[in-house]
Amino acid sequence: MHRLQALDGCLTSMDDLRLSFESALTNEEVLALANTLPVGKLRSIKNERLIDNVLLARSVFTPNPYYGTRLASNQQILVDVDELGAKDIDLLMTDSEGITKNRVSDDNTSDRKIAARGMGKQVITFFGGSTTMGTGSRLPAFTIPSLVEQILLLKHQRDTVCINRGILGMTSQDSFNMLCADELRSPPDCVVFYTGWNCVFNQSAILALLSAKVNSEITGVHLGMSTRHIEHGMQLSRQFNTSSAWTRAIWLTLNRTLTKFSQLSHSKIVRKLLNRFLTSDPTVNHSFVPKLIETISQSNTDEIAQACAQDYLRLSRLAHACCHSEGVKFFNFIQPCLSWGNKPTTSIEQTYIANSPPMGDVQRKFYEQVASHSHPEYFHDLGRIFDSVSKQVYIDTGHLNPYGNFIVAEKIADQLATQLK
Repeated sequence: MHRLQALDGCLTSMDDLRLSFESALTNEEVLALANTLPVGKLRSIKNERLIDNVLLARSVFTPNPYYGTRLASNQQILVDVDELGAKDIDLLMTDSEGITKNRVSDDNTSDRKIAARGMGKQVITFFGGSTTMGTGSRLPAFTIPSLVEQILLLKHQRDTVCINRGILGMTSQDSFNMLCADELRSPPDCVVFYTGWNCVFNQSAILALLSAKVNSEITGVHLGMSTRHIEHGMQLSRQFNTSSAWTRAIWLTLNRTLTKFSQLSHSKIVRKLLNRFLTSDPTVNHSFVPKLIETISQSNTDEIAQACAQDYLRLSRLAHACCHSEGVKFFNFIQPCLSWGNKPTTSIEQTYIANSPPMGDVQRKFYEQVASHSHPEYFHDLGRIFDSVSKQVYIDTGHLNPYGNFIVAEKIADQLATQLK
């Protein structure tokens, strides 16, 4: 039981917290903690194209025309979608508001905020993409917001409530939208943006499409959109196209038939073969993403990177201004990834780099543009935080394992403890 309590963030010292990262978490330990939950059977999202898995994923990561994606409420689900990385499972839990929990044992976020106000605790809200949400964290207690909350208490004796509003694919633009439309209605004491990786891909894709000299099937692109919005726009543009409707109906019917056959067969081999066949199914494959990467690689990457950096810094300034107007402290941390910095890479991390899609080095140039500017007090660069870390911290080119999350969280907690009053 002591080990399960430690895995749920119930620790009494920094030494205990560090010890919890000495041995890698196993899938058996993740399942052991997950099995303590009051549910009959945990559902699992896998990297599959069969319609039952697609619908399950859509029920958890719900498409939204404004935010791109929102998390559904009261979810307790295992996520296993990594093909090239560690092949580990993550336990994702959300509360009644669709906000990621910091611990299995946590109450709803609204209740935690009310309790914090009554006890004079500071409330800190984190925005970011899948890394903030918890991809690679394995368990809720090892996400970056949860670890910051633990480190502030154990190392700095600062009792706070850290809220995790990270959602996969979220950019600084998406974070800014949610901040203004949602979070500032009941302002926290502090807002943290932990962004950068999604921002450069999304914004470079938008800018490359807008400046492309060739015709593209991807139309209706405007500044401020995300790749989720592009997908939504493509579906709307084909809504009254008879040929597209028939093609979609045929593929959906075929997918449902194959899914039913897979369920009846109870065979993992059959399911794997059917999933491989469905790589040709345009209804469940994002065929536009390779087109985006190709458009980026064929563009002027210097100009694209500079424009991306300017947009990133502008959104940071706007978020700071909005928070300042509401009396909220603001911090922007640019996250690390394998495209920038000089981390001594392990052989596995070198494989991730080799398998990453070419983008004309726009990611590295984006980071150099951002890092070359002098930043105000609220802006902090974590791009080189792993330059002296020889152990593996990445599970792909951007997501971190729990040990990597711990290093990042301790740095963020140290900054917050210094600057928050």
